[in-house]
Amino acid sequence: MVTKKQHYYPRSLLKHFADNTSKFHVYNCIANMEQYVHYESICYKRYTYEEKSSDDRIIVDNILENKLSRFEGEISEIVEHIVLSRKPCTLNQSEIETIWKYMFLQEIRTDSGRVRLVSNFINHFSESREFPIELAEIKNNLENINIFNKVMKKDKNLESFLSFFKKPKQMNFHISIGNGFLTSDNPVVSTFGPPNIPNGFQILMPISPYLCFEFQNNEMNCSDNLWVKMTNEKLCYINEATINTANYYIISNKPFNITQQMYIYNRFKNINWIHNSRHFKN
Repeated sequence: MVTKKQHYYPRSLLKHFADNTSKFHVYNCIANMEQYVHYESICYKRYTYEEKSSDDRIIVDNILENKLSRFEGEISEIVEHIVLSRKPCTLNQSEIETIWKYMFLQEIRTDSGRVRLVSNFINHFSESREFPIELAEIKNNLENINIFNKVMKKDKNLESFLSFFKKPKQMNFHISIGNGFLTSDNPVVSTFGPPNIPNGFQILMPISPYLCFEFQNNEMNCSDNLWVKMTNEKLCYINEATINTANYYIISNKPFNITQQMYIYNRFKNINWIHNSRHFKN
C-alpha cells in the first residue's frame, strides 16, 4: 500500500489542537484567508518525501515516509500520555531525549527545514540567517528538498544523522502551561535573548493549546522543574515567533483575536514590517 498524502506535521500531533469536531481555525498564508478545517486536511503534500529522477519523474517507494512514521509513533505516544493525563505526569530521561531528537526531526522535515539544512551543508554552515525562510526561497530551492529526500532515504542516513542530536547538559526541559498556544506548519520555534540575557537560547514546540515543550539553556532558566507556568507576556511572544516562521498555515484552536489578526496581517502583507519586528531587531 502506497501513501500518497504525506504529512510533514503528523496528524497524531496536529489533532491535539483541534476542537471536539476535530477541526481548528487556520490562517492560510497562500490563500490569505482564515478557514475552519479538519486537522487531517492540512500540512501535507502528495509525495513530499519521495525522490524525483533527473527527468522529473517521482520515484514512489515510501522509504523515507516509513522511516519518519516510526519516529512519529514514538513521539505521538509520549504527547498523547501528557495531553490526556488528568494531572501532571512525569517523564524519564529516555522520553526527554526522544522529545529532544524529535523536535530536530520535525524542524528538518518541513519544506523550509529541508531547504535550510541542505543549503547549510552546501555552504559548509558558513552563512548565518537573520530572518525566516520565505515561500519564494522554498520555491527557488526545490532541488534542495529533493536532495534531502534522496540522501535521507538511503541506508541508515536519517537514523545516523539524528543520532548526533543529543541533549546538552546545559539544556533544561520543561512542559510549559499556558492558554492559547498557536502552532504552524513549522511548529518548532527557537529564540535567543532577551536583551538582558544575550546568551540565552531556547527551543519550543507547542503540543496543544495549553501545553508547550520547552528546552532552555541555563542562562534562560536553570530550574529542574518539569512543569512550569508560562507568563502571558512570554506566550504572546512565542505565538508571534510561531507566526513569523510559518510558510503555509497558522493554526489555532479558537478564532484568531484582533491582536493576532493584526500581527498576521503585518507579517504577511507589510513588506517592511518584519525588519522592524522586535523579534529581529539587534
